[in-house]
Amino acid sequence: MFFSHLRSQSLSRRTVNLFLGCDRQARPAPGSFTEMENLSSSGYPALEVRLRRGTVTTLEKPQGLIHKDALLWVDGGTVYLGGSAVVGPVLTEGPKQLVSMGAYVVIFPDKLYINTRDLTDWGTLENTTVTTGTVAMNLCRSDGTEYADYLVSQLAPQEPEPGELWLDTSGDAPVLRQYGQEGWSEAADVCVKLSAAGIGAGFAAGDGVEISGCEAESLNGQQVLRLAEQDAVVLSGTVAGELTQATAVTLRRTVPDMDFVVECGNRLWGCKYGVVAGRAVNEIYASKLGDFKNWQCYAGLSTDSYAASRGSDGIFTGAAVYLGSPLFFKEHCMERVYPSAVGAHQIVTLECPGIRRGSAASAVVVDGTLLYHGIGGVYAFDGSLPVPVSAALGDGELTDAVAGAWQGRYYLSARDQAGAGHLLVYDTRRRLWHRQDDLQALAFAAGTGELYCLAKDGRLLSMLGSHGTQEGPVSWRARTPLSGLDEPEQGYLVRLSLCLAPEQGGWAEAWLSYDQGQTWVKQGRITGNGRTEGVLLHLRPRRCRQLQLELRGSGHCLLYSLSAVYTKGGDGP
Repeated sequence: MFFSHLRSQSLSRRTVNLFLGCDRQARPAPGSFTEMENLSSSGYPALEVRLRRGTVTTLEKPQGLIHKDALLWVDGGTVYLGGSAVVGPVLTEGPKQLVSMGAYVVIFPDKLYINTRDLTDWGTLENTTVTTGTVAMNLCRSDGTEYADYLVSQLAPQEPEPGELWLDTSGDAPVLRQYGQEGWSEAADVCVKLSAAGIGAGFAAGDGVEISGCEAESLNGQQVLRLAEQDAVVLSGTVAGELTQATAVTLRRTVPDMDFVVECGNRLWGCKYGVVAGRAVNEIYASKLGDFKNWQCYAGLSTDSYAASRGSDGIFTGAAVYLGSPLFFKEHCMERVYPSAVGAHQIVTLECPGIRRGSAASAVVVDGTLLYHGIGGVYAFDGSLPVPVSAALGDGELTDAVAGAWQGRYYLSARDQAGAGHLLVYDTRRRLWHRQDDLQALAFAAGTGELYCLAKDGRLLSMLGSHGTQEGPVSWRARTPLSGLDEPEQGYLVRLSLCLAPEQGGWAEAWLSYDQGQTWVKQGRITGNGRTEGVLLHLRPRRCRQLQLELRGSGHCLLYSLSAVYTKGGDGP
């Protein structure tokens, strides 16, 4: 009797030891995960659980965060530097833009400033004085020295002496002339001194101010102060002799209302779209060079303030500084400013995906590349054209994005269409995305070897755990894509092997789903023993065409490899 020979089933093994992070596309790459929580690329090519975070403090009404020599934040209208309240400035309620310029932090929309090296040096960018009592107007030199012994007349003096002064009133505007070897010539250094109690309080030489109420009409309007003292100011111009008036004179130094403000080239730059004082505005502004208080100083110098109207339509959605240029974004374009040392600044409109409305805080420079969140995902701009880098996150739109940067990683906090929060981290060096948790950030700030996050719930977190009270063991999970979709025959999975290393006291579990995630079956659990070698976890799933694996755990863990063994089946359904 002869018996037929039995042939052993053909087995094939597939091992993944290069993990590629989160990938929600229709056909994810091998080694990627469709869902994950609290994982990072720090252990690449292995998959590693993120570091434990620290809680530095908790704010009652978080409004803004920036890092100078120490952390500076705004809580309920009070400014804190290094954890201590700053005595003096009281802010309004609402989110703040904190802009660093030298030792100063400028706060918008309140239009206040604080010197972080000298906390007694703080105040408002704007200033207004209204005189009471008599206002005297006299001709003087730019240093405030008044002219004396000059004749006010329409006709020149007869037989003048060398150096004699004559105020010529024959024309539309009076002119101070001086007699010399060539006859009467216009005096070179002629200004007007306005004297009144407190008229110069809060002003400084070089301020651009708007003057109103002067009976000498030529002095009203925009002026640049040549000198400012408590009870006197000096400005360019002339008046017809020594004049006085009893009516009030008003001096104003104003700052335009702006949607977004950044610092570049020792100036502040801002933008505004909307209606201001009944006038439609679509403009970009710059402060005077080195002077964040002056936005309307026009003396014909390269250091002057700057303003330009734009033709692009739509509201401004964000601003950033990149490659020495201020960039102002709308959802469909970018207004790129090319600053000039001589004051001849140029602005070029680039039609491209811009920052999504509500995601102004997502624009961050990471390893020399500007990343920001726009319609359609996250974009990277290297100076030419923005390119999308978030295809792995799938087609779902995100909103209200806030971002930070640390050591080549782009931390993006945003909400999905259902309103759920997500903290996503993009490793720009490896081009990998990882999801951490549902943290919703208000602001990020990097400094002193740490990335800080101010959460919307008021927690001030150190994302690397170097400061504050450290959290407990981190819960984590990772779900693989459906397996078996690319098998030409009806094969099935017969064994899964995992090589991972949980920390001592930590644990990891393996769960399988045979119905595309509808139900999950626990297959095994391991507990960390503190040793550095990996642990093999063998699974024997039931016969199936497709399945998903989900790893769940608590505590720090490294996943080194995942190995699957398949066998061939029939061609039938």
